Amino acid sequence: MSKEQVIESILRDGVRKIILSRPKKKNAFNKHMYQKLTQILKEDSQNDNVVLTIITGAGDFYSSGNDFKDNLGNGFSLDDVQKLIEALIEYPKVIIAVLNGPAIGIAATTTALCDIVYASDRAYLDTPFVHLCLCAEGTSSYMFPRILGRSKASEAIFLGKKITSQDAYRLGFISEVIPHEQLPAFIESLYQYGSLSTNSIKISKRLVMEHLKKQLFRASELEIEGLNECMNSEKFTSALMKFMEKKSKL
Repeated sequence: MSKEQVIESILRDGVRKIILSRPKKKNAFNKHMYQKLTQILKEDSQNDNVVLTIITGAGDFYSSGNDFKDNLGNGFSLDDVQKLIEALIEYPKVIIAVLNGPAIGIAATTTALCDIVYASDRAYLDTPFVHLCLCAEGTSSYMFPRILGRSKASEAIFLGKKITSQDAYRLGFISEVIPHEQLPAFIESLYQYGSLSTNSIKISKRLVMEHLKKQLFRASELEIEGLNECMNSEKFTSALMKFMEKKSKL
């Protein structure tokens, strides 16, 4: 497994800033990134010095999704994905995703599990599952129709149609579109919320999530079953080989 630093984690003034940090790989998720992000979320769940968590990316991408090449050689399993999804669902404090660039695949779907989403005007959401002969994941089978409406969600999940940050804002997926050059200052402004009451945040989050958690856990369970079925098919193997060949030529 790669020993590179895949996550930068900084705690300051009640705010945890997590930076997905594989810029040369467009912050693609490998096994170590899944495990490290899950670990941070679980530890911070028990740390009342953390009031708010920001997740963003290094470089031009928020994340390009799964690093299939790295994962194939490092014992990656869907269990790593499921554990991260569960950690996001269970997280008792505020999570803010700041999309500094494109969010693809698992990066796009798990964004919907964050409490608040902001995005650069250069960002977009892309869920190209069908092109890889895969299915919905990251609870997108439940969250996307709930947020976007069934028609727009179906375009994304079934047809792999991208959603611009402007459309995501219009549809209520994100709270605000930020001019890209203003993003660092905007992230800095979020530190003002680190002084909020941890107890109040936790109670409010519990109330908001009370009736949602059951549906999210069930959605994730069914999606993992579907992914297992897809990944054991010859069509997925063929699609992945073509995808890897295309990537190697870039």
